[in-house]
Amino acid sequence: MSIIVIVDDRSINRTIYAKLSQSIGPEVEVRDFGDPAEALEWLAHNRADLIITDHDMPQIDGDEFITRFRAQPHADRVPVMMITVRDQRVLRLRALESGANDFLHSPVDHCEFVMRARNLLKLAQAMESRGQDPVRAPARREAERPAVEAPRAPAPVARLDARRPPAQRRAKPSDWRFALRLDLNSGRVAGAQALRDGCPAELGDAEAVEAVLGSAAPLQACRRGPIRFTLRARLDDVSPAAALRLAGRLAEAGVTPGWLDLRFAAEEIIAAPDRAEDGARALAAAGVGLSVDLGALADAMGEDDAGEGNGPAALDAFVARWRPALAFACAGAPDEALRLAWRLARWRAAPVPMIAGGIAEAALLTPLRRAGVREAQGSCFGAPFAPRDLSNLFPPMADGALKRPA
Repeated sequence: MSIIVIVDDRSINRTIYAKLSQSIGPEVEVRDFGDPAEALEWLAHNRADLIITDHDMPQIDGDEFITRFRAQPHADRVPVMMITVRDQRVLRLRALESGANDFLHSPVDHCEFVMRARNLLKLAQAMESRGQDPVRAPARREAERPAVEAPRAPAPVARLDARRPPAQRRAKPSDWRFALRLDLNSGRVAGAQALRDGCPAELGDAEAVEAVLGSAAPLQACRRGPIRFTLRARLDDVSPAAALRLAGRLAEAGVTPGWLDLRFAAEEIIAAPDRAEDGARALAAAGVGLSVDLGALADAMGEDDAGEGNGPAALDAFVARWRPALAFACAGAPDEALRLAWRLARWRAAPVPMIAGGIAEAALLTPLRRAGVREAQGSCFGAPFAPRDLSNLFPPMADGALKRPA
């Protein structure tokens, strides 16, 4: 059993870090503390395998907490990862001097958090099994060193200030684009899919959220009709705590929650229906829109003897309860796309809004509308637009409606 201790004065952060830590595996036990002094008292009498601490805390900040902890017996054997919103070399050097081993910047990337925590645990366990200090293995006298010494594993200290080749230091800026969706009944713009470097942008990407809010806020400030900006959402990113944080960010940016559409993957809903329910409930409470990307399941959905299309039971129940829009791709021949649209329209969990993607031929739009598809997106509407050009597509109209792009 590995014990991870989390120290952060904000309860929301502790909840998020605890869930991420527990996702490492069933053998992980988490203890969290809002007061660094209480954490130090507990650590004085109990074992920890990894400590994750915030930097900016009242009374005792992260540096002082690590310094006091390292003064305890056997504390050098425990790796410490510090989380901070600051990105300053002086801070990192001071934290390293206090005894920190690794760093993450807030808001944390969930995948990076799990990987770094898992690696620190594995390295600490490996060094412990050799009877060595995982942070500072004791140096041997020259007389004890063999003539040829095997390479040693690097200490778990982040090489944050190491020199890198110029090509690595100058990272290529992300290419942000928006692929428009049109309402097939009115012909007006109904939404926009956020793309990063040509791929669907994700809710877990803080820069993607900022790009969407930065584009949505000025449009909402001068128009009445909603435009739903779509981000992909993994179940790990839609916990109740994350939904609360997202609601606060929307309020701060002045964007109505209904302007944001978070899209789940159907495969994730089927694999983890309980987590999908919790995520949908949290998003509904926050007022955020919800859609489901059927992916390959759209083609796999068969028909029963009555001729009604049915999806897997977990997905069927999810759609019946939360009524999300269903997104499916029309990459095949036109007749195949229409058959798929009609089958989904007869799905017993419907009627729900349907969104057709990958539309390359404008001739498909009218038949899709007759099949019950509400919105469509694809190359027939032109290439995705850069954020700076997005507002130019929506000149104000007399009634506040949105003008359809040419």
